[in-house]
Amino acid sequence: MKIKEGFILKNVSGKNIVVPVGEEAVNFNGLITLNSSGKMLFEAMHRDVEMIQLVQLMLVHYDIDEETAKNDVNAFVNKLKSKGIIE
Repeated sequence: MKIKEGFILKNVSGKNIVVPVGEEAVNFNGLITLNSSGKMLFEAMHRDVEMIQLVQLMLVHYDIDEETAKNDVNAFVNKLKSKGIIE
């Protein structure tokens, strides 16, 4: 899975915001603000990655168990899917 072209991450006043550009700017309605873990996952998803790779990334960077990492990654991916941001 991968972030669709037309979505970039910007830091605006200290907040990480997903910004649609090009044609996506016309089609996308809303705004997504990311915390530090969301930013890390979003950046990783600019290349084609598997869910397990995202879980491993969370485990390396945060002191959490695997089940929590899986739940957090699933919630994040589902949110992006619901907004049409993932290919």
